[in-house]
Amino acid sequence: MNEKDTNKPSQNILNEDAPVYGFAHKSEDEKLKENIYRSDKEKLLAFTKMLRLSAMLKKATVTHKP
Repeated sequence: MNEKDTNKPSQNILNEDAPVYGFAHKSEDEKLKENIYRSDKEKLLAFTKMLRLSAMLKKATVTHKP
């Protein structure tokens, strides 16, 4: 290869942003802006899911002792 070929980026590389999974990488403002446009039913389902998760975690016991 000559010098001209080594300076060019490969054509197999995609120039895309990394995907965002869940809310781990979003700021509080971004979360609010997304949630403000949810329907009432979606808000209710998310809230009840959160309540069920909270109830399950309250019942959990830690059995590991160091």
